[in-house]
Amino acid sequence: MFPPFFTGKSYWSRLGFLVLFVLSGMIIFGAVAVWLPIVLKLNENSRNYIYVVQTVSSLGLFLCPALLFSYCNSKKLFAYSWADKTTSVSLIGIVILLSLFILPIIAFLGYFNEQLALPETLKNIEIWMKNMEEANKNLLKTLTDNSNLFILILNIVVMALFPALFEEFLFRGTLQPFFTNWFQNKHLAILLTAFIFSFIHFQFYGFIPRFLLGIYLGYLLIWGKSLWLPFVAHFMHNALSLFFDYIAQRKGIDLDTVNPSETVGFYPLVLVCVIGVGTGIYLMWRKAR
Repeated sequence: MFPPFFTGKSYWSRLGFLVLFVLSGMIIFGAVAVWLPIVLKLNENSRNYIYVVQTVSSLGLFLCPALLFSYCNSKKLFAYSWADKTTSVSLIGIVILLSLFILPIIAFLGYFNEQLALPETLKNIEIWMKNMEEANKNLLKTLTDNSNLFILILNIVVMALFPALFEEFLFRGTLQPFFTNWFQNKHLAILLTAFIFSFIHFQFYGFIPRFLLGIYLGYLLIWGKSLWLPFVAHFMHNALSLFFDYIAQRKGIDLDTVNPSETVGFYPLVLVCVIGVGTGIYLMWRKAR
């Protein structure tokens, strides 16, 4: 029997292979994402076209490199990421409840992140960042601009379930344990992974809340000792965001035009949510100990 491929290889070498896996997955599955809609005769502006392209691209960019890295490390697809381990039902319950408290905090941080401006010398970079943000918002609007319940369910599967699953395998399931083993410091590993997690979305006006969310997900992996705890948290955050956007559309409210700081009772709500999140995190930390 041959030993795992990574046996005896340095961390720099393993990191190089991980980057190679990600780039290869991006190229190969990117080609499939271009070819498949043509075969299926999907209109470029249709919702189904975006569903196919997003799902296939994410599969190649996040999930496949993570599974390949795990196999090269131990000849097991799910061992490296702790996806072969279960977690406490009570921790899952706390995480689901915390998801409701976290959303207003993310909205609060996201609003103030959007108000940040770069120095005049970086004006061109700021324009590029705003164009990227606008393109992402337009893409999201194409998918969510419908008050049909069936479309909401489809969006939850494609935009909440798949991204949470695929991204968690790469970030919390691969990068975080890799950095932890390399630097022998789980806190540094969580911070590095959260930074990469937020940066790679290329939504710079949501960088701060996504970075903090990444830190939260990183500690969930440590406390729950299983990839499925941060997956549940990631999925719940995505799904609840889509659900509340759906409710707002049914009521004729455009959330993009809402200023949280001017909403009646918003700041007391954020304060209550901060207390709720702090309490939930403390309970999880105690239980993990």
